[in-house]
Order: sequence, then C-alpha cells, then structure tokens
Amino acid sequence: MMNKKDHSLLVYPLQYTNSNSDKMDLPQNTGETGNFIMSFKNLNLINPIIRAVTEAGYSKPTEIQYSAIPHILAGNDIIACAKTGTGKTAAFAMPILQLLKKHTPEHKEIRTLILTPTRELAIQIEENLGIYSKYLPLSQLSIFGGVLAGGQLAALRKRVDILVATPGRLLDLVNQRHIDLSKLEILVLDEADRMLEMECVNDVKKILKLVPQKRQTLFFSATMSPDIRKFAESILNNPVEVTGNSVSSKSQRTGAEGIAVSFGDGEELTDLKKIQNLIGLKMAVAQQKTTLI
Repeated sequence: MMNKKDHSLLVYPLQYTNSNSDKMDLPQNTGETGNFIMSFKNLNLINPIIRAVTEAGYSKPTEIQYSAIPHILAGNDIIACAKTGTGKTAAFAMPILQLLKKHTPEHKEIRTLILTPTRELAIQIEENLGIYSKYLPLSQLSIFGGVLAGGQLAALRKRVDILVATPGRLLDLVNQRHIDLSKLEILVLDEADRMLEMECVNDVKKILKLVPQKRQTLFFSATMSPDIRKFAESILNNPVEVTGNSVSSKSQRTGAEGIAVSFGDGEELTDLKKIQNLIGLKMAVAQQKTTLI
C-alpha cells in the first residue's frame, strides 16, 4: 500500500504527439478572465468520432471528458472519481475507439473489455459505444446474466472489438471456453465501487488473472474510499488520477515542463483558476502526489 508523503500541484502544458497531429490543441482563451472555449476537436479526437457525437447532440466535452481523454489517448492508466451523469462513459469510450482505430488488424480476439456491475449499465454502455463508433469499422457487444446465453454466444462468433460484460456472466462464458482474453489491450472497470459493494471483487480478481499484464487499465468509480483506492492501486500501473475538475499523477510525467505549486491539504483545487488567471496561459492542471512504496 502506498503512503502519502506530500502533495503538490503540477501545472503543465497538456501536449502529446499522435498520428494525427504534432501537438494537442490547447483551450482557446475567449478574452474573458478565467474562461476558455473547449471543444472535442481540441482534445485531438478524430473526425469520425467528432461527427458522430455532434450528430448525437454533444456540443462540448464535460470536465471529466476534458480531464481524462488526453491521458487515455496518451496510453496512461487512469483512476477516475466520477458520478453517473458527468459524461464518464464518453470519457473512456471515445478515446478507446480512437486507440483501437489507430491499429485495426485482422483479429478474432477481444481487444477491449469493459466490466460493469449490472445488466442495465452494460446495455447502456453498448448503446453509447454504438453512437460514438457510428463512422468507425469497430464492433461492440454486451453480455450479462439473467437471459439465455444463446444470442450472446452467436454474437461472440463474430469479431468483437469491445466487450461490455458483467463479471459473473463473463466468467461463465470464459469457463465454457467461449471467450479468450489473452490478447486484451484495454481493460475498463466502470462503477467499480458498486462492483465491490455487490461482492464482485473475487470475480474481478479472477478476471484480472485472465488478461495480459501489459495492458492499459481505466478505473472509474463514483466514490473513492480507502479500500477502493487500495484495490485500484493494486491493479493500475502509475495511474493518472482524474476527477471532474482536476487531474493528478502518481509520478512526474515524461517530457512535461511543469511548475510545481505547493498547497495545504485543506485548500480547494478550484483555487487553480486564480493561478491560471495570474499566469495567463492555457493549461491543464494536475495534482501530483509524491508517494513511497
């Protein structure tokens, strides 16, 4: 378990390279103090995704999307505290689609697994993925208990890029050798706190043994108790911590030219807006936690 040593805030330009652009576009200053215009294009999302979400009525990214998407696109593990209704599904779904689109080999194996506690959430996530991937050659499928498995088995015989699953049904089909997770690239735990409350933790641990150690893992939870955090840190690799209005990393980011600003434990992260106003730069903000193993 990690023991906190100190806390600081790292203010750094949120830039990274990808196949579409040399650097990520930063928020554009509107000319009014503390106000910035953010769009999906600024997040370096590809045009097929932007077109799909625009047609679906999305006008601009929410705070959790603005905070998480660049780090997911950069390949970082994520630990995110975000409640339902904040746009968290799109926060992980859109960058996952883009990462999968970047490399689209012929394959039969599942490339991304999204674990979720309930049938209703699994269906909702699959529907959202269908909206965001409207103009992409990617497929998704949800599997869950409480229904006959025949239709799900038939769908699994086709290519599935993204599988959304409840832990119990997933293990049933794995044990029946209908699902192979050995080539998984991205693992998402959505509503992780609910899975732990529903005593799914043992099933999740069994699933973790079936997926590659080398993977990107995204951990989303509406709450972040010490037990949940301890579990998250046990399965994540140097994660970036994300909330609706702040981001923090367990270690210094490679290549980030940062300015460390110390704050007391009780001060609110919203005070960062004052710093941004004083600096006068377009920046994303990360709360950095220096830790000891």
